[in-house]
Parts: sequence; C-alpha cells; structure tokens
Amino acid sequence: MFFDFHVHGGPELAIDAGKMGYSGVVLTVHSRNCINQPEILKNLRESISNLTGSSKELTESGKEENKYPLIQIGVEIEAKNQEDLKKQVQKFRKKADVILVHGGDLKINRAATEDPRVDILSHPYRSRFDSGINHVLAVKAAENRVAVEINLKYFLLTRPNQQYRVLSQFRQIMKLHRKYEVPVIITSDTNSIYGLRNPKDVTALAACFGMTKNEAFDALSKTPQEIIQRNKIRDAVIVPGVRLIK
Repeated sequence: MFFDFHVHGGPELAIDAGKMGYSGVVLTVHSRNCINQPEILKNLRESISNLTGSSKELTESGKEENKYPLIQIGVEIEAKNQEDLKKQVQKFRKKADVILVHGGDLKINRAATEDPRVDILSHPYRSRFDSGINHVLAVKAAENRVAVEINLKYFLLTRPNQQYRVLSQFRQIMKLHRKYEVPVIITSDTNSIYGLRNPKDVTALAACFGMTKNEAFDALSKTPQEIIQRNKIRDAVIVPGVRLIK
C-alpha cells in the first residue's frame, strides 16, 4: 500500500493516483485560501463523498473492495510566526484529516516539530542551504511523530545546476532519520497528473537521495499509515500514551 500525502487538486486527481498504484491520497489546500473562503473544505469533502459514495465493487471471489483510493483532506498551514502557527493548527485540526506546515523558516520548522497536532513538516529546507532540521528539531520531531517531507516537486523543479544542493538537504534528513528515528514521508506536491509518478519509480528515484529500498517503502507506506492510525484515535488521547476506551 502506497500513499501520496501532498496533492493539490480535486477527487479526479486522486483517482488518477489510484490508477498509478496509490492506495490513498491527501488532497491538500492552503490555509490562506480556507480563511478567505471557509466553504472550500466543506465543498471538497462533499465532492469526495459524492464521488466515492458508491465506491465498493464485488471482486471475483464475491468480496467487496473499494474501487477508489482512500481520499483524505489536508490543510497546509502557512504561518507568519510561531503564535500564528499555533492558532491555525487549533483552527484546522478538527476540520482536516491531515495537517501539514509550510516549512522553510527555522522558527516555523521548530514550532512544527514541537507540536504533536502537526502531521507533516513540508519542505523545511525551502529557500535554504541546509536541511532546515538540526539534531534538536530531529529529536522533537521523533518525540511528537511529526513526519519530515521529502518533496519531489521541490527537487524536480530546481534548476539542474542547483539540484546537488537539494540532494545534500535530503541526505542530511536521512542521516537524522537514521540517528533519531525521525519519521520521513515522500510526497509529489503536484497539482496535475503530470506530476504523479508510479511508486516504483519514486522508490528508484529515492536511491539518489541515499535512501535504501526499505527506507523508501517506509516513507511511502509505513509513515502515512501511522499518520492515518494516529489520527483515528486522536480525539480519544488525553495525554501522550493515555487514551479513552469506549
């Protein structure tokens, strides 16, 4: 089971991803658009529900299975500062299935890794020469299970003479992943079918970042599934390690 947790588009794009081999997709909208147009999340959820309402079909063995991938909604928070980040996480946590934080600024990166309500720190290396993650942030990300994103769009759209820098940033993240067990997730960050890539191709590309086959598999499968499972019980968690059982 492979997942792409950072896609910008409608349910049709998620279906295209399913045809390419993905079991689940997170359709992501920017928080600034949700603030200006609060109906965006509601309309997107309704369109997903209308499309997938009768999504089960019978297999040859007579069992029911979904003919569409799992489609969830994500909000990518673009915060002005740390306080703004906290407010927006509070605002969107229950409205979205997955919370991503638009990284790059070191203070925002730190605030995101320190907040267990955040699921993914997107491109912490954006507009930087380092990875945007040091050992202190790595420890926090591991403690709070905040996944650090390997963003394929960021790599593929970088000018060829600058791609070595991105490769270096990705390799720094993988070193921290191995040392501190920081969750890592690979995403396309695409807004069209042309940015989608078969999971096998992504696994092959990940070797350029110094990732092993197992590490790439975990970033495409294990980490996304952990996020899904954690968010299913999020409302029942009182404090870390303690949750209500109904």
